[in-house]
Amino acid sequence: MPSRRWLWISLGLAIFLGLVSTKLATFYTDILWFREVGYLSVFMRMLQARWVLALVGGFVFFLVALVNLAAIFWGREELTVIGGVVMPIQLPPTVRRWFYLVAVIPGFFGGLALFGQWHVVLAYLNATPFGIADPFFGQDVSFYVFKLPFIQMVQQSLWAAGLLSLILSGLIYYVLGDLRVSGRRLVASRRALVHLSVVAAGLFVLKAYGYQISTWNLMYSPRGVAFGASYTDIHAQVPAYRILMGYSIVAAGISLLSIALRSLRWTGYAAAVLVVLSIAVGWAYPAFMQQFTVSPNEIAYEIPFIEKNIAYTRQAFNLDQIEEVEYPALDTLSWETLDRNASTVENLRLWDYRVLGQTYRQIQEIRMYYRFHDVDVDRYTVNGQYRQVFLSPREIDISLLPPDALTWVNLHLKYTHGYGLVMSPASGVEAGGMPSLYVKDVPPKTPPDLPINRPEVYFGELTNHYVILKTKEPEFDYPRMGEEAVAATFYEGNAGIKLDNFLKRLAFTLRFRDYQIMVSGALTPDSVMVFRRNVIERVQAIAPFFMYDRDPYMVLAGGKLYWVIDAYTVSANYPYSQPDAETGVNYVRNSVKAVVDAYDGKVTFYRFDETDPIISTYQKIFPGLLKPREEMPAELLAHIRYPQDLFEIQSRMLVTYHMTDPRVYYNKEDYWEIPQEMYGGRKTQPVEPYYVVIKLPAAETGEYILMRPFTPRGKPNMTAWLCARCDPEHYGKMLLFRSPKDKLVPGPMQVESIFAQDPAISQAMTLWGQVGSQVIRGNLLAIPIDMSILYVEPLYIQAENVQIPELKRVLVYHAGRVVMGVSVRDAFEQLLGTGQAPPVTPGVPTEPGNIASLVERANALYREAQEKLRQGDWAGYGRAIEELGRVLEDMRRLGGPATGGT
Repeated sequence: MPSRRWLWISLGLAIFLGLVSTKLATFYTDILWFREVGYLSVFMRMLQARWVLALVGGFVFFLVALVNLAAIFWGREELTVIGGVVMPIQLPPTVRRWFYLVAVIPGFFGGLALFGQWHVVLAYLNATPFGIADPFFGQDVSFYVFKLPFIQMVQQSLWAAGLLSLILSGLIYYVLGDLRVSGRRLVASRRALVHLSVVAAGLFVLKAYGYQISTWNLMYSPRGVAFGASYTDIHAQVPAYRILMGYSIVAAGISLLSIALRSLRWTGYAAAVLVVLSIAVGWAYPAFMQQFTVSPNEIAYEIPFIEKNIAYTRQAFNLDQIEEVEYPALDTLSWETLDRNASTVENLRLWDYRVLGQTYRQIQEIRMYYRFHDVDVDRYTVNGQYRQVFLSPREIDISLLPPDALTWVNLHLKYTHGYGLVMSPASGVEAGGMPSLYVKDVPPKTPPDLPINRPEVYFGELTNHYVILKTKEPEFDYPRMGEEAVAATFYEGNAGIKLDNFLKRLAFTLRFRDYQIMVSGALTPDSVMVFRRNVIERVQAIAPFFMYDRDPYMVLAGGKLYWVIDAYTVSANYPYSQPDAETGVNYVRNSVKAVVDAYDGKVTFYRFDETDPIISTYQKIFPGLLKPREEMPAELLAHIRYPQDLFEIQSRMLVTYHMTDPRVYYNKEDYWEIPQEMYGGRKTQPVEPYYVVIKLPAAETGEYILMRPFTPRGKPNMTAWLCARCDPEHYGKMLLFRSPKDKLVPGPMQVESIFAQDPAISQAMTLWGQVGSQVIRGNLLAIPIDMSILYVEPLYIQAENVQIPELKRVLVYHAGRVVMGVSVRDAFEQLLGTGQAPPVTPGVPTEPGNIASLVERANALYREAQEKLRQGDWAGYGRAIEELGRVLEDMRRLGGPATGGT
């Protein structure tokens, strides 16, 4: 028996020491990591705040428990147990010491509960005014965002401690015999009476302050027709809270008076009356007013409160900064219009990012262990032209390695990084319907404008495991042809923590539970541990108080690869602001952009909003965290974009809060919706915001924007479209273009229906879908051109056995006319006639120097012309021959062959 007992003790001790050692190792390696990334001060500030709050909160709970225990036991010389037996006792000093140990228990749990609330305290101590007051109590918005959460936390913590003390003290007094039930009466000793009455009085005072907090919280009331305090809240709920607050103070006095009256029943009566008042005054009276006074004539009562909800919601989501413009949606598209808007036409998006992702995976992943996780949209200057592009980094995915290759050396020393990226123009199509590629292959083949000097991707979206670099084992760099199947490399960057002593290797062994770190002979004193390589995890570890965009995007700048991640400051405590249904926030700003070097892992946070009080508060808390926008390198600044997540939140709010007239808002007379579109086969989905390069009305050149159309509720026509400007000189400016009310402008789903009803389009899609292929409908884009609206939708064909989507046709709609062309030029010629050649030719090869591509295009057009001739389609035959002539002219101009074969 003794040996078994010692075995269990030893096992428990070993488990405890294992847990403690792992926690210590994690803490130590976190310090090393924050020092390596240059944000140790941020980590220590958060750690200090956590521990100070936990210790202060824990001490308060400990003190409350100790005072209550002392009140129960201190100076007690006799013990009366249940049954009335009185035993004289003398508590030795050693027993009294147990009071402290018992009091530590609530102190520990109280401190633990407050450990994670560090940001509430620091925000309270560093609050920045908004300069906007709430409409009823006159408090600055900063009071609700920064101070009220702290006040509420303190009140709730003290209330919880007091209530727990009252319940436990009552139970102990009952066990000790100081509380007894005699008939219908509760009899208490003098000690119990004084103690419990004082605790109850304190709880009544805390409850009174709780009603004051509830009064402030009416700024978030959902009772009325609009979010925020309603007529009933201000004229019934506020007076009710004031009555309850006043009575709670009176109840505290009654509780203390019960000491003189020598009976706890008066405290009980006071509590019972408070419960009755809470129901009758705090709940029933406001409900009665809402039901029988406000509801019958709701609009008359609620208009002033709806006005405030509209104003504060628009402020909180920055909707009040949107400039509204009338957009006539003219039916006057012509070759002259296209010529004036050449930058728009040159950058028409013929590729959908989802379709392009499949194509990239088939033609550019090169090896099984490479993966294109996501396709991003950006713009670059290529060959002197401003071009919208798609790009995706070629990351390494160790889960795709064969099972027999999943060794420790391969996972952590050899397969350490991805390599390069693939980039293609949004409008570029090669012969056969494949995308043109600006950047491709490994090593990367690039145009002169886009050199890549550091193609290695050590930090990305798929890099979720640790690696050890600068070891004796060469890293796999990239595959190549020849006798050597791969090129090897050794890391030359500055990332990582040196494993230059036994303690560090032991700490990482414990952290990752991987003994190989300790025993591997491939490691040297110069070897470095690199972890938290996932870019989202990396920035979240440094600044967990921001909300981050779901889509990091890669930027090629100065020959290096960088990740840009948009970060948001958010709050759910902005008064009178309607929360977003999906995120729950009712205030948001894109105040920060984080940049991560894909090679070195260096993280830099840039401040992009000088007017946001929340980011100003964080800058006070963490002085070294943010750099000003002006310090962002120009080559990175050229690729900032308005974030899609923020735009989606604002779009969701705008469908209601474009209405600024409270009567229109109440009646929902002008409620909008996010329109639907067809995607893939017959699947419908909401129109996503999309990035395009267009020339806005009154602008001199094309620019990069994010846009989305809107339709009225239950109607298919377009009522407006919203855009956010992305280029640095106009960054963040938002424009809402409204369609005329006296004209029907077709919306996306209406145009989709028109496409589906066109006999030629319907017949072609049916035919293509019957020959072992799948027809994929790309994103339908509404493109504003010179006060007109042009709809463009690409059609792709994908074989069932090999999923490589190819661009087959381009559907175009304008002013009631539908055309389907083999290219954008062909579609425009059908739409506008052939009177004047278009200025640009998207949808045909975009690399004029690629003679082979032009030859393939000429052959394809010749075959198409012959097919049209066999079908008796003379118009189609003429268009194909005319297009063939243009391709041959391009070949002649470039010095290539003058004719194309069959």
